[in-house]
Amino acid sequence: MICRSCVEEAETALIQTRGVIGARVSYLKACALVEYDPAITNPGEMTQSLRLAGYACGKKALKEWLFDALCAVLTMIFTVYLLSLSPASGGQSDKLSYGAAFLLGLVTSPHCICMCGGILLGQTVRSNSPLKASACYNLGRAISYMLVGAIIGALGRAIAYTQSVKSMVFTMAGLAVCLIGLNLWGLLPSLSALLGSSQKPCALPGGLGRRLTGMPLLIGLATGLMPCGALYAVWLQAAAAGSALSGALIMLCFALGTVPLLLIFGAWGALFPKSVNRYMTKLGAVLVLSMGLKMFISGLRLI
Repeated sequence: MICRSCVEEAETALIQTRGVIGARVSYLKACALVEYDPAITNPGEMTQSLRLAGYACGKKALKEWLFDALCAVLTMIFTVYLLSLSPASGGQSDKLSYGAAFLLGLVTSPHCICMCGGILLGQTVRSNSPLKASACYNLGRAISYMLVGAIIGALGRAIAYTQSVKSMVFTMAGLAVCLIGLNLWGLLPSLSALLGSSQKPCALPGGLGRRLTGMPLLIGLATGLMPCGALYAVWLQAAAAGSALSGALIMLCFALGTVPLLLIFGAWGALFPKSVNRYMTKLGAVLVLSMGLKMFISGLRLI
């Protein structure tokens, strides 16, 4: 399991297994306590239900360890590469920030589907033109992201007005982004427990969701502030950019990175199995960690 929403999905898979009376899954302990009727089902069948839901039981497989090792190597490579594109003084490269934000959005878009895909499908499945509805939803998201980025970038400019304060902003923001990346990776279960509410699938209040049915553009605008670890990381990047324009452009690039897959998903439904999501999320964590380390080191260079 890589996030708190995995707990609910694993519990649902167990409870829907014939013969299971109740199930309680622990994210921190990575285990499940199940009450079942042994005359109807057995641990083998429950294990199979979890596997079909994308959650294998048992010890961590070799391929999982190898993928984690690959992600660690990629994190170091990306960090060195990002630092090589920045001036030695620790200044920020707008071109680099835009490209990193777009790539982060592209890689984490499967995670966006798992978190907010239900809201998107709620606007497209009943539409006469699912592709148009999906495009309007993503347009609303992009506009909302830009507005938030402009506000955060302007606030960042107001804060980072001296060399020493700018160093503090980059350093602290870098540490925060690193923590977010480790949380996305699934390496900080205690942090995930504290941020559990931000890791559950996105949902709009019932009344608001009903009133905005058939209004994908407005729904997209409303979901621009949905809690998301990757989104938090890009917010910090926008704040560190130090201007409303740069902050807006960084958030726009991130939004554009998520658009291709979300556009297709909204028009034609899910194309990726759940088992792929955890790998894509970890790749997204690699980019988040790399950006965090780069910001942290850039802040230290300004001292």
